[in-house]
Amino acid sequence: MSENSSPTRRDALKAAAGVGMVALAGCAGDDGDAVDINVGSSDSGSSTYSNSQAIQRAVNQESDTVNFITVDAGGDPQSIRLYEDDEINAYSAGGFIFDQAMNDQGPFEDEPVETFPLYGFSHLSLNLYWIALEDSDIETTDDLFGADIWPLPGGWGLRDLTETMYGEAGLWDDLEPGSQEFETGEAASALEEGRVEALVAYNSNFDSLPTWAEEVDARNDVRLVEMTDEFAQAAENFGGAGYEELGESIGDPWDQDIGTDGSAGHTWTETYPYLFHPDIPAESVYEVMDIIHNNPQEVLDANPAALDYSDLDNYTFSFLHTDRVDVHPGAADWLEEHDLWDDDWSRPD
Repeated sequence: MSENSSPTRRDALKAAAGVGMVALAGCAGDDGDAVDINVGSSDSGSSTYSNSQAIQRAVNQESDTVNFITVDAGGDPQSIRLYEDDEINAYSAGGFIFDQAMNDQGPFEDEPVETFPLYGFSHLSLNLYWIALEDSDIETTDDLFGADIWPLPGGWGLRDLTETMYGEAGLWDDLEPGSQEFETGEAASALEEGRVEALVAYNSNFDSLPTWAEEVDARNDVRLVEMTDEFAQAAENFGGAGYEELGESIGDPWDQDIGTDGSAGHTWTETYPYLFHPDIPAESVYEVMDIIHNNPQEVLDANPAALDYSDLDNYTFSFLHTDRVDVHPGAADWLEEHDLWDDDWSRPD
């Protein structure tokens, strides 16, 4: 799994996000200026990026004291490293990659990180599955062996999750030779040109597609690949992610019939929280949560795939490591006021 931490890459990120070296929390608001919350995300076009931009729009429209800034960091591992280097002061990370970072595994085995932020609130659930060109010979996941496939971009946490899941089941060695490398912006054309026959897609928050998959939908005739028992078992047995059967609803976001009639709709899942630097003022994190709760339609107008934050169930489903990670004081205050606090959680001293 690749991760790019060169000075050139970081300089580009700084320029794009306008962050430079982050004036980390506390300091940002001391002179009366708005507090900048620079949130590391995946590539533009991804669900995490689109969700963050929707929240950014709502917060920045409603607040005079907080700037919520979405940073294209290129994926979860990169965000975690940029945070360690004080270049961002918040990020979104999938539970699988966050777990690897905390346990010095995967991309963090040789270069571990030591600094972690605090839980804020949940923002994303992704349900992953295989789709193939309708006129291809790929009907079940057993047909993926020997085919040209795309299991999402290298460097993404979702890609590493998928490789690890199939690796533990003894399937990845036979899938890897056909695995192609490109970014999400090429997915639609890669299918169109026959460079790949099948790829991993996902539903965001159960009923929407990321923008790159919408392009795939618009330009290609595709169908759901039936997951055989061996592949379904790989997902069900994998401890690094969830497993769900969405049934026929797996096809709901697609503008075409992807052939879900009678399908169990097996998916492997990943959830994402926002995490914030402890020096970000409590009132700033509290205000972000209050704004999206009181103005949920502004978030949904910016991105219909985002969560409806009027629903209190959508705030804490991604809190997976509460035995090791505290909840940010601002988030803790908001959760307590809305009867969402769990006494097993803790806030920093």
